[in-house]
Amino acid sequence: MFRSLLNSNSNLLRIFSSRPLSSATATATSTVDYLTNTLGFARESAIAVAEKLNIKTTTRPDSVVQLFKSYGFTPTHIATIVSKLPSLLLANPVKTLAPKLQFLSNNGVSGSSLVNIVSTNPVILRRSLQNQIIPCISFLKKVLPTDHKIASLLTAKRGTWVVYKFSEQMVPNIETLRSHGVPESNILRMLILRPRTLSFNADEFKAILKRVKEMGFDEKGMMFIHGMCALCGMKKAKWESKVSVFRSFGWGEEEFIALFVKQPQFMSNSETRIRKCLDFLINELNWMPEDIFKYPMVLLLSLEKRVVPRSRVLQLLIGKGLVTRRSIGRALIISEDQFMKVFMSSYEKKIPELLEVYQSNKVGLLQ
Repeated sequence: MFRSLLNSNSNLLRIFSSRPLSSATATATSTVDYLTNTLGFARESAIAVAEKLNIKTTTRPDSVVQLFKSYGFTPTHIATIVSKLPSLLLANPVKTLAPKLQFLSNNGVSGSSLVNIVSTNPVILRRSLQNQIIPCISFLKKVLPTDHKIASLLTAKRGTWVVYKFSEQMVPNIETLRSHGVPESNILRMLILRPRTLSFNADEFKAILKRVKEMGFDEKGMMFIHGMCALCGMKKAKWESKVSVFRSFGWGEEEFIALFVKQPQFMSNSETRIRKCLDFLINELNWMPEDIFKYPMVLLLSLEKRVVPRSRVLQLLIGKGLVTRRSIGRALIISEDQFMKVFMSSYEKKIPELLEVYQSNKVGLLQ
C-alpha cells in the first residue's frame, strides 16, 4: 500500500520540480523572513517559531507548503500547523507527508475535514502510516457506519487521540460494551474522551465492566463511561489512597461508592486536591455527606477560584439573614453571570462590601 501511495504522488513531484525554489542560507533572520513573507506570521510569532526551526534552504519548506496547498490548506492553516509543530515544515513532503494526507483523503477524511483535523492537531502527521494511521482508520470503519462519522470523530476536540492510543484490543472491548447495552453514542464519547480505556486487555476490560455494574452504574448513562474510564485509568494503590482520604473524614464504603456512582470524575483529581476540598466543605461549610451527594459537581470545581470566594459571600449573606444555608450548594454550581446577578447584584446595596469580599478572597487565595 505504501508503494502505491508513493507512485500515485508523481503528480505532486511534478508540482514540486516545476516550481522554482530558492536556496537561501540558513540564519535566524532568513527563517523569520520566510515565516513572515510566505506564511504571514506576525514577526514576534515568527521569532518564537524560529527558535525551534532551522531553515537551511527553502527547498523543503516550499515543497511542504505547496503540498498542503494542493489539499486545500490556506497560508493561515499552514501557519497554524507550523506554529504548533515547527519541525513539520522540514518533513519530507513526498515520503512522509503526502502518503498520509492521501490515505486520509481517500478514506473519508478529505476537504475541510482534513484541513480542520490537521490544523487542530498536526501531530497526527508524525504518526506511523503503516503502524498507526492505517490500522486505526480500518478499525474506525468497522465500528462507525459512515465516513462522515469517522471525520466527525477525528474533527472533535481530542478526537485524534484514538490514533495515538490505537490498539487491536479496541474491537473486542467495543463489542463487550455493545453486548451490555451501552449506547453507540456513549461508546463514541469514550473513543473521543479516553481511547486509552478501550485499549485495555480484553479480559481486564471485562472485569472492570463487571465491577462498575456491581457498583450500581446504569450502562445506559454517560456516568457508566466515566466510571469505566476512572477505574481503567488508575492503579489499585492510587485508588485505595484516594478512597482512604474519604475514610479519614468518617465516610464508609457505601457512602463513597454512592458518591462515585453519582459523579465518578472527581476521582481524576489528585489526592491532595480531594483532601483540601473535603476539608473545606466539611470543616468550613459544615456539609454532611448528603450535601455532597446533592451537589457532587462541587468536587470538580476550583477550590481557590470558585468554591472559597463564593462561600465567603454566602456566609456573609447568611450572617445577615438574607439567604439560608440551603443556598450554598446552588450558589457554587451556577454560572458566574447567574451568581453575580442572584447573589451579588441583588444584595450589594444592602452590603456595600460584598464585591470586595468576593474579589479579595479570589486574589488572596491565588497569591
